[in-house]
Amino acid sequence: MEQIDQSVSLSLDNIEAISTQIKLLALQSKDDPIEILHILRVLEQLHNEICNDILQPALPNSRHGLFDLLRDIESNGGWPHIYRRNLNQLFEHLQLSTQDLLADPDPDPNL
Repeated sequence: MEQIDQSVSLSLDNIEAISTQIKLLALQSKDDPIEILHILRVLEQLHNEICNDILQPALPNSRHGLFDLLRDIESNGGWPHIYRRNLNQLFEHLQLSTQDLLADPDPDPNL
C-alpha cells in the first residue's frame, strides 16, 4: 500500500464529493473505454487495499462485536462487492450493437 499523509482530516461526508468527482472523470472519458477501464481498475485496487489492509485488522474479535457487524451488514445492504463483467456479456453487447448496425445500415447522422 502506498504511503498516505494521514494528517489530512477527512470525514465520511467527503466520500460523496469524491464519488461525484470520480463520476465526472468517467463521464469525461465516456468515449474512451480504455480510460474508463483504468478508472475501474484503480477503484478495484482501492477496494482490495481497503478490505485487506484496513478492514481485515479492524474486524471484531468478540461474538458481541461480530453480531453488531453482521447486523449492520444485514440492515445496510450487505457486503461491498465489485461486480466484474465476463467476456460473454461483452460479446453479447457487441452482438447487439452489430445487430443495430445491420438493422439500419445507413443511419442518418442528422437524427
